[in-house]
Amino acid sequence: MRRIVLWIALLVLGITLAIGSTIVVQQRPVAEVSYVSTPASPAIAPPPLPQPTLTAVPFPQISDKARSLDVPIIMYHDVKPLKDVEWDITPEHLAQHFQTIQEKGLTPITLAQLIDHFQTDAPLPPKPILLTFDDNYLGEYRYAFPLLKQYNYPAVWSVHTHYVGSQAGKPKATWEQLREMVQSGLITVASHTVNHLRLDTLSPEKVDYELTESKRVLEQQLGVPIQYFTYPEGDYIDSVKHKIAAAGYQAALSMSLDARVERVANQSDDVLSIMRFGQSRFEEIVGTIDH
Repeated sequence: MRRIVLWIALLVLGITLAIGSTIVVQQRPVAEVSYVSTPASPAIAPPPLPQPTLTAVPFPQISDKARSLDVPIIMYHDVKPLKDVEWDITPEHLAQHFQTIQEKGLTPITLAQLIDHFQTDAPLPPKPILLTFDDNYLGEYRYAFPLLKQYNYPAVWSVHTHYVGSQAGKPKATWEQLREMVQSGLITVASHTVNHLRLDTLSPEKVDYELTESKRVLEQQLGVPIQYFTYPEGDYIDSVKHKIAAAGYQAALSMSLDARVERVANQSDDVLSIMRFGQSRFEEIVGTIDH
């Protein structure tokens, strides 16, 4: 009898212990699982590659290296089916010039590209050439501008402000037409003074007026900075160079009535006296450029 009682007691004790263990296991807290990702270590960027530096020569000098690349600048005046004077050119002849430029693989550049090259040795495209049109003739707008758009060639347009829109004598393009050309992105307008007078014939006060007033009016009418100047009628004048710089111009285009003085732009004295060739010498000058 005692054995039966003892067995029952042991059985009850075992059941009690088993139940207690189950309860303890069920109440034990479960470790929480975090779903927040650990941020990855930031990637270490490679060091930047060294960039070439372009050191500008002092204004208005032309760097020695830039003088090794010949850059002809061609100067055009009125474009007319019937020429009034010998320095005019017909639309057909001008179209032949543009075709020659294309066939010989020349690259018309902007004046900004040329000045950057002159002062920092910035590279230019192959066989560079610069096209310029003086005096804002209506014929230039009617015939040269469409050709420039057709070939996508940039050019410089030298404007004397007093005569814009004038129909007297050889008619000039209007402000509206000038704005159209500027908005095309192909035309860089340069000041050509107010009245197109030789600066060596004027008093210092009148020279200042011609330089500053033309710049002011062009900027007001066209809404773009006017950074370049073109000397009217003849060679540049040393005594005026400092006034051109003081008026805020970065460069100036010159010319000569003597073909013996004409030379490639990189042989000019500096960026305030950049020489050009008259259009009548186009075939001669371009003919010396290798295919």
